[in-house]
Amino acid sequence: MSDRPRFPLQDEMTGEVVSDPDGFPIAELEGHDYLGLSETLSLEERAAGERAWRYGHVIVDEAQDLTPMQWRMVARRARGHSMTIVGDLAQRTVGDPASWPQLLPPEVGEVSRFDLTTNYRSPEPVSVLAAQVLDQLPQNLVAPTAIREGEHDVERVATNDVVQSVADQIKRHGEDFDGQIAVIAVEPSRFVTEDERVRVLSPTAAKGMEFDSVIVVEPSEILTLDHGLGLLYVAITRSTDRLVMVHANPLPDYLRP
Repeated sequence: MSDRPRFPLQDEMTGEVVSDPDGFPIAELEGHDYLGLSETLSLEERAAGERAWRYGHVIVDEAQDLTPMQWRMVARRARGHSMTIVGDLAQRTVGDPASWPQLLPPEVGEVSRFDLTTNYRSPEPVSVLAAQVLDQLPQNLVAPTAIREGEHDVERVATNDVVQSVADQIKRHGEDFDGQIAVIAVEPSRFVTEDERVRVLSPTAAKGMEFDSVIVVEPSEILTLDHGLGLLYVAITRSTDRLVMVHANPLPDYLRP
């Protein structure tokens, strides 16, 4: 049991309260008194009692990937546990599959939950394919409904030369429109290009990003990674317009036409 003082804190000589019940030092406290008080506190206790260490509201993105320790860190920095938490369990790539009640620790406090049911990013053909990947995940997640029909079907390019086929797809997509292109592969270094409109990324690096055209290389290789299904879902859902899967290895049944 620690013998360090707990909030609310009182001056040992006068008995006066020198911090409010929430742990915030009273503004009228004399400077030398505060300095003396700070010397008796741990770093954690100083953080809890100092407004400058905490925020009125905290926004957490990619929240599905936070560890219990990270959640505790975030909760300590949000005054009154005022937070907006945004995440997609389908894109979880750390730890075991879990629901939000299992992921959020008691330190976060009460939560009002809102599920987004509309997909504003991907057109319907991409969204339908992503839903088929979602069905393979163990959390029983519901796929959002695409708001756009889209003009292009998902393409599947079987090849004996993946590197050349990816280069051909980059050239074809670059000639067709002026948008941004992503190549998402387990080994991005195999597909380096000088085209400034092209980003070559691993599935993990692609999280949170979006592109007009996405070329997913060897989905079966992505599935061999830790959290492979989640990373495949990430790769497929980066597209706002076109999606092409280039593969030499057979596609799993749920990715076939």
